[in-house]
Amino acid sequence: MDEVIAFARNEGYNSAVYVCKWRGYDVYKPTFNNGLINIVGIPVKILVRDNEIRMSTEKETFEYLDEHK
Repeated sequence: MDEVIAFARNEGYNSAVYVCKWRGYDVYKPTFNNGLINIVGIPVKILVRDNEIRMSTEKETFEYLDEHK
């Protein structure tokens, strides 16, 4: 989890909250200081699998949203 928070901070967020498993990834929502999820633009997710931590692509973001209504 420390690596995910460090990644979120490097991307301009303050932290991240675990959401669920999706397509083999652990999914996190990046958050700001207030602990809330603030959406300004596409609501990207942080995806973690094995040793890879990355932001979701635009396509993945919308596929995730379609599957988690």
